[in-house]
Formats: sequence, C-alpha cells, structure tokens
Amino acid sequence: MNEDESCTSPVRVLVLDILKPHKPNIVEFSKSLCNIEHIDSADITVYAVDEKTESLKMTIEGDDIDFDKLKFVIEEQGGAVHSIDKVISGKRPSYHSHTTKVKSEQVSI
Repeated sequence: MNEDESCTSPVRVLVLDILKPHKPNIVEFSKSLCNIEHIDSADITVYAVDEKTESLKMTIEGDDIDFDKLKFVIEEQGGAVHSIDKVISGKRPSYHSHTTKVKSEQVSI
C-alpha cells in the first residue's frame, strides 16, 4: 500500500476509555450511541465515580464503525475520549472474542 492509499477495512470493535458527566446516565448514553449508523451494541462499565464525572470502559461493536461520528456523539453529551484501548478491524468477523468467558464451578473441600 502506498501513501496515497487508505485502509478500507471496516472497524468492527472499539474499546474506549471515556470520561463523562453523571448526566446522561449510562442507559441513555448507550442508547444514543446505538442510534449511530453501523453500531450494533454498546457495552459500558462504570469503573470510577467522583463528584461530577464518571469514568467508563466502553466496548462498541458494529459492522463499520465511524470513529469520528462516535466521538462527536460522545462529546455532544459532555464526554471525552481518554484513550482508544483496542480496535478490531477487517473484512470478516473476528474469531478471537474481545472478552474471555470463564466457566466457574463450585469446589467442595
């Protein structure tokens, strides 16, 4: 690929670290993100809360995520993208899950 060509593989998963005010709550926040074209789901976890803000770890999944549109909607609601922590892109779905599922068993001692 030369300098004039751009990568056209669609972004399918983004993991972001977000700082946002308490309002809107994460339910309304996630609904607004899922209204963006090509976004199928938003998995949001609040990992820190202070007097005025919440820190979120957010996994966005879709078939061709437009990061600029996503960032615009986040900022429109008072949020800020602190970091992009993971990206999965490509022309076909990833067979490597972005989360690990562990089966737990109760063990008697």
